[in-house]
Amino acid sequence: MPEPTPVPSPEQIFDKICELLVPYNPKNHAISRQSGIVTDLEVDSTAVFDLIMGLEDFYDISIPMEMVSDIKTVGELVGAVRQLTAE
Repeated sequence: MPEPTPVPSPEQIFDKICELLVPYNPKNHAISRQSGIVTDLEVDSTAVFDLIMGLEDFYDISIPMEMVSDIKTVGELVGAVRQLTAE
């Protein structure tokens, strides 16, 4: 049996999100857990979709669309990925 993948830490998830946000953050806004993905970082909905897909591929998870629509901040996205990787 394959070993279960260890659940990534919130810090690892945050770092991955920051890495994936680089191409969508041309103004180089500082990213914190409180940063609004659309409001503060000015990421458009297409880029948010790309970001979600990147996280899904990297962590081998599926983030439900209704969950995506509730996520406003980087911290909420970290929480959602953490929750899904722990399942």
